[in-house]
Amino acid sequence: MELTFSVTHTTKVGFVKSFADFAELLGCDCCFVIDRSLESLAGSLPDGRVFYVDGEKEKDLNHVESCLEWLIDLNAGRKTTLVAVGGGSTTDFAAFTASIFNRGMRLVLVPTTLLSAVDSSIGGKTAVNFVAKNTIGTFYPAHEVVIIEDFFKTLDPQQIASGKAEIIKLALIKGGRLADMVFAEADLLSEDALTLAILGKYEIVSADFTDTLEKRIVLNWGHTFGHAIEIYYALPHGLAVAAGMVLVQEWAEIAGADEVFPAEELEKLLQKHGVNNDLQKYRNENKWRKFIMLDKKRNLDRISMVYLKKTGVPGIIYRNSNDILKDLEELR
Repeated sequence: MELTFSVTHTTKVGFVKSFADFAELLGCDCCFVIDRSLESLAGSLPDGRVFYVDGEKEKDLNHVESCLEWLIDLNAGRKTTLVAVGGGSTTDFAAFTASIFNRGMRLVLVPTTLLSAVDSSIGGKTAVNFVAKNTIGTFYPAHEVVIIEDFFKTLDPQQIASGKAEIIKLALIKGGRLADMVFAEADLLSEDALTLAILGKYEIVSADFTDTLEKRIVLNWGHTFGHAIEIYYALPHGLAVAAGMVLVQEWAEIAGADEVFPAEELEKLLQKHGVNNDLQKYRNENKWRKFIMLDKKRNLDRISMVYLKKTGVPGIIYRNSNDILKDLEELR
């Protein structure tokens, strides 16, 4: 599979069974940014060519500077391949570093979570945290994304559910065969499903690579409420967005949308794939709602609220944030 973002940005996506299989394919001029929880992989990698990062805790400019100094000490160049192995925080960090080192070095992403495989690794957004989450970043698609099947066998049920929520979101936004698989309760961890999810995100992103045309914004379905829930409850991203997806469907009806995919049907569909949330808790709790004001899609006091009209047809309601908060009172 090959995803062409522009004349200069093409990402090859491939599947292999194990990390050992992947390591055999690498050239000699490689260095690695690896999540600290995966230190056991270091035995199969060259000495001195591994930089460890502790996920979200170290996704900041101080550690980027340390990584850049390490690359300089290695005499790395633009043609050196930086290989990132980890979840979304690690791949975000490595991709940002690769994008600014010598104005761009070769980048390979090896996502170790289902969510990062279908979300953060695809689309070219890089980021580090500064004051708030992901406030500094670039657009820099990886040259390759390699999905290693064995990594998914080590994930706990919550991580699997988080990734499945993202796949379901993409499926319902895009419609088509992946949506059919979701409704048929097919295996969403199959190579077929993952390939369709990746292609679905690519088709949306490639039409609005730098996120300026309000075409990529449909991927924000569930994020306004979901990010607020994620921050307040420290919930995994995919599960928080899944809750946000259901809540925004309920909100869209209150806000007067003409056509809305039923929230109850969406909740049941998520549950059939093992994505469960205590939605009543979020409906009754007020404190998470203040974080709605941190929505990155906010323009002054107006928020672009993405919802689903029907399978394959997302919609957007532009709403004042105070009015959104008032509307939410009706969800109790």
